[in-house]
Amino acid sequence: MQIILAENCGFCNGVERSVAMAKDAVKTHKRVFCLHPLIHNDAVVRGLGIPVLTDRAELRPEDAVIVSAHGAAPDVYDDVRKSAALIDATCPFVQEIHKKAREYAEKGYEILLLGDKSHVEVIGTAGWCEGHCQILSAPEEADLTRAEKFVLMAQSTYNSDLFDLQAKKICDSARKSKKILEIVKTICYTTIKRQKEVEKMTSECDIILVIGDENSSNTQKLYRIARNNGADAYIISSISDLESVRIENKNNKALGIISGASTPKELIMEVFYRMSEEKVIDSVAEEVKENATATTEVVATPTEEKSESESPKEITMAEGLKRYGASPKSYREGMRLKARVISADVTGISVAIENGGKNDSGFIAKDEAEIDGSYDPANYPADTVLDVIIIPKESGDKKKDINLSKKAYDELKVDDEHVQRILAGEEFTLDRTQEIKGGLLGKIGTYTIFIPASQIKIGFVNNLSDYVNKPLRLKALPPREELDEEGNPKKPRNPKRIVASQRVILEAEKEARDEEFWSKIYVGAIVSGKVKRFADFGAFVSLKYMDGLVHNSDLSWSKRRDIKPADVLEINKVYDFIVLSVDRENGKIGLGYKQLQKKPIEIAQEKYPIGTIVSGKVAKIMKYGVFVELEPGLDGLVHISQIQNSYLENINDAAVKEGDIVNVKVMNYENDKITLSIKETLPVEEVAAPEISAETDVKDVKGKGKGKKVKDEEDEGPHNFVSGGSKVSLGSIFENLNIKTDDDKNE
Repeated sequence: MQIILAENCGFCNGVERSVAMAKDAVKTHKRVFCLHPLIHNDAVVRGLGIPVLTDRAELRPEDAVIVSAHGAAPDVYDDVRKSAALIDATCPFVQEIHKKAREYAEKGYEILLLGDKSHVEVIGTAGWCEGHCQILSAPEEADLTRAEKFVLMAQSTYNSDLFDLQAKKICDSARKSKKILEIVKTICYTTIKRQKEVEKMTSECDIILVIGDENSSNTQKLYRIARNNGADAYIISSISDLESVRIENKNNKALGIISGASTPKELIMEVFYRMSEEKVIDSVAEEVKENATATTEVVATPTEEKSESESPKEITMAEGLKRYGASPKSYREGMRLKARVISADVTGISVAIENGGKNDSGFIAKDEAEIDGSYDPANYPADTVLDVIIIPKESGDKKKDINLSKKAYDELKVDDEHVQRILAGEEFTLDRTQEIKGGLLGKIGTYTIFIPASQIKIGFVNNLSDYVNKPLRLKALPPREELDEEGNPKKPRNPKRIVASQRVILEAEKEARDEEFWSKIYVGAIVSGKVKRFADFGAFVSLKYMDGLVHNSDLSWSKRRDIKPADVLEINKVYDFIVLSVDRENGKIGLGYKQLQKKPIEIAQEKYPIGTIVSGKVAKIMKYGVFVELEPGLDGLVHISQIQNSYLENINDAAVKEGDIVNVKVMNYENDKITLSIKETLPVEEVAAPEISAETDVKDVKGKGKGKKVKDEEDEGPHNFVSGGSKVSLGSIFENLNIKTDDDKNE
């Protein structure tokens, strides 16, 4: 297949200038930071090794901060200069946009800026408009009521044709509103040229490779133009992306190659090498330069006539590479090559690089020949073609030969076989990763593994660097086509790029744990838990995967209303609890502690059996009796009838008061209550009985005492009565009632 090269490939002048300034800054300053990624190409940014500034408070006077090619707002410049040296690597074209924006703002114009609201360049340009700026993604968003004069500008990488269409709509709106509108087409001439080139390519090529970072605005626009014009387009961010390209020689058309403005020549060169290795390239052609030059500033809706397409000029492969300063002799570590065996001996295999320069040779040490180490020179006859990978030279090795490894290539093939099981759903481990925008990147064989930040764990990842080169348990996610803001596919799915997730594994394990956990949590279940913390209303208990709450009312059988968790439990100590309530939907578990403890009445029955005499303190006096506290939290009732031997009508006449220590006898346990008696601990009072005639009937005795007549066996002697369970003599009763007997009358 014929390859057609676009005239404008590789770095634009602005990007090349920014990269050169960054390299110089590294040489002259100990510490260098970028305000934002220097350019939108991760590979180039990583190669420079300049970190993005995350905390300006850490800057020192000797540090340097680079403003990226996209520029920044003026207040950002001022802020940085207070703490460190500032290196302004803003693209000169973007600087001109900033200058015009400020000039128009000072003249009282409202700036209408077409572009991506989240793009660094757009944010920076808006900062030069002194607050008089509207960032638009569509003409309908323009608010023409905010001023009388407007100027329409655009992000430097905006789609040129789209700008013309939207400018016409805004012109119509301004005319109807009787507003002044000027149009300044601030689209970079390089951007316009590349967009025109890719549009022309679509009529000549079945397939178009847009080489550049997928996060690059101008790269994305080139890709969309190619797709919208019917070409089978691909974004090639790295050499592995070539695996997704479906080469089919449709209608004998060609394959076009163009690049974004931040694409390094090395990547373009690698694409050439890989395609030549796979014998995709039959011939190379370059686009004939157009005489017309793009205008960067207009004051009306622009219209351009397209010149008729001219046939591409055929050039050699070497000429194609030479344009980018590349040479067939340029090799890098990790590059896959084909090598032809020249000779083999006990030390290793000498080879010639296929499709390399005339004198490009390499050497495969014996340890780099076979995976299992079973090297035999006889297995490598001359002219055998081997698949190899370039590996680093050992320190001190000054041989001109390129160090190669057949073993490493074979390991890639083994890893690729493993990937097939991964794609089928097998869990795998990845422990070598690097941080990129939005996640982590790793390799297995010839496959790239991308782990989005959202798929590293359950929950938000605050710092991606914490997970770099840490073992991750992963599963491949089903392929999902990404769409742009217009609903079109961003790029065809790369079959060599796998999006993986550790989160799906963790979530599945959590779900299994939850099922097992909840199967053991039901009302009445006994569970063990560690006390985590106290609250005013209760204690929180860790049940391993979830917390439960013991309310204050379920802590103790104590009748104290001011009971607190700390009175019963200890932090970090493990106890048994009973499950009182379960609300799985809301993740709430109610626990009880006292329910597993003996009730005070049960403890009392063991400690104070019926009949036991014990000392206690009179805690409370009621009209029906007194409560005696046997010990803190445990009391019993002495009924008014059990306080003293004699009849007691009013509790206030009792010979006890609150706080007195008294002896009581345990009489009964019933309904969680203890019945006590003071009277049973008192000695029985013996009083001499008065003489009384036999004819005296008890009913004739005046007074309040009650009793029944008791007669001894011979009906002789004094009569006794049983009163309140105690036996007393009649004489005693008479004496107490002040009743005179016959003897008293005689006297």
